[in-house]
Amino acid sequence: MHQFWNRPFGSKLILVLSIVFLLEMFAPWQRVCQITGSNSDPRICGWVTGYSGFGNWAALFAAAIVVWELLPVVVPRLSMRGWSSALVTAGLGVALAVTTLVKLIDDNEFQTHWAWLGFALALAIMITAILRVRHRWMTRGHDEVEAKPASSNQA
Repeated sequence: MHQFWNRPFGSKLILVLSIVFLLEMFAPWQRVCQITGSNSDPRICGWVTGYSGFGNWAALFAAAIVVWELLPVVVPRLSMRGWSSALVTAGLGVALAVTTLVKLIDDNEFQTHWAWLGFALALAIMITAILRVRHRWMTRGHDEVEAKPASSNQA
């Protein structure tokens, strides 16, 4: 558990948002109704969760993000603090946002607020991951430059 608290804030935020996204997909994303032939009750209605249809792909990408962000916690030798590992998270985040958008377009009738909350979570994951890539790209050479003078002073 100590390794989790040593992770960067963006990594923790992406991990928590991905877990919340996976749990939120159990909520009713769409109301589905069928017309019956009876006069007393002409419709039978029910709910569809986010895991139906194209939502399985979104869940797969969210689960991949959770696994990718938990790898350095489970295996502490993996630092995964460079821009290349942040790029993988950003790619998974973009794929999550796109698949969630496709799920919304596919189920474009009678969507509930849970579907829009899921899309907002996917966008938040994507934006946080892209900001991490930008931050890691801007600081990619600073760690090496700061480490070299420190080691040369000790010699």
